[in-house]
Amino acid sequence: MTEHNLFQEVQADLERQKLEALWKQYGIWVAIVALGIVLATASSTAYRSWKTERDQQLTTGLLAATKANTDLAKSIDELQKFVDANPTTGHADIALLHAGALAVDQGDKTKAAAFFDKVANDTNADPAFRQLGDLLSVQVQMDNGDPTILAARLQPLTEERAPWRYSALEEQGYLALRAGDKAKARQIFADLSQDARAPQSIGARASDILRSLN
Repeated sequence: MTEHNLFQEVQADLERQKLEALWKQYGIWVAIVALGIVLATASSTAYRSWKTERDQQLTTGLLAATKANTDLAKSIDELQKFVDANPTTGHADIALLHAGALAVDQGDKTKAAAFFDKVANDTNADPAFRQLGDLLSVQVQMDNGDPTILAARLQPLTEERAPWRYSALEEQGYLALRAGDKAKARQIFADLSQDARAPQSIGARASDILRSLN
């Protein structure tokens, strides 16, 4: 055995002794930590599996509740039952928005606004869903609601990064017309018609309205 090999063997033996000493001192804690990691991983995997299965069940239930039915009242009732059974889920917000749309088809804008307001006021809902609830609620109240109150409700939706910014701005233009403020309406529609980022349909409508105001 060469001197180099002897040195390596002694060094390895010392390392083993150190590890044995460390194990004697901390082995039980290492075992506990390792067990914790295993259990946490297993729990995380189990949770993801449960959540996936739960989401699938909710989606199936939502599809069943939203299936085509010529009886709008019955369809709305089924959607409400789904919401009552699953009140704190994103699926419930989708069901409420769908129920609101059906209420509009029924001609009952008051009921529609109530459904949309539930989404808008749901503090657990995704912010984009909440703002969509606000937007849709304002839209169904455009004919009879107070223009000032409705415009104020839309204001947060018009911020630069708000998901429904351009639709909210368009509605504010219509509300300005209802309030008799043609100057404000003209400015809103002029901005929309010139904004390259605005959806083409909104820009086109804004241009048409501008022509009618001139």
